[in-house]
Amino acid sequence: MDIEKIAPKSGLLTPELEEQLRSVLGKLTGEAQIACVVDLSDRSSVEMAELVRHIAGMSDKLTCQFYEPQEAETLLPEIDCSLLPVTAVLRQGQYMGIAFHGVTGGKELNSFVLALYNVAGPGQEMDKRLQKKLGKLAQKTELKIFVSLSCHHCANQVIICQQMAAHAASIEAKMIDARLYPQVVEQYKIERIPMTVINDREVVMGVKTVEEMYELIKSIQ
Repeated sequence: MDIEKIAPKSGLLTPELEEQLRSVLGKLTGEAQIACVVDLSDRSSVEMAELVRHIAGMSDKLTCQFYEPQEAETLLPEIDCSLLPVTAVLRQGQYMGIAFHGVTGGKELNSFVLALYNVAGPGQEMDKRLQKKLGKLAQKTELKIFVSLSCHHCANQVIICQQMAAHAASIEAKMIDARLYPQVVEQYKIERIPMTVINDREVVMGVKTVEEMYELIKSIQ
């Protein structure tokens, strides 16, 4: 997809927000890539594409690439393109198990920026013992975190799950903005958020610690 079809600035970022983001992105020690799968006939896709291009342009440690759905299915088969827009974080071209379905505005802007911080480095601190335990999880685990952009607690659960994914190759953590996908609300009978679904089997309500999420994942493996 031609990047010039996408505006380089996002209306979601005020000058104040941009200044705050530059402070965080200025601390990146490594590089990360952002893959954004969009349908530019859809308003949400356009909003997310503009946000991704704007943020990527704020740091020489970040690059972004945009894909149409059919193109992504061929080039990025590991990324779920069933709910658009979807934005994934990669390191050295490898998908890190961190994805966002929807527009990461509102409170979820924090989770998106911290995902980049965790993948590129230096990353949020985590107990070394717990890091080792996460690294030993062998069975593939999918975490779907259903959120609302106006929720004051949802971003914390997304950040926790995606921090785990950054440390464990077996974990995939996907933020899903429930308001954009009514079919998903019906499928999972979502009434309260944040709601996390583990491997489409175990439902977790509210915000948990990394240790609590690890124990829940371990219990169903």
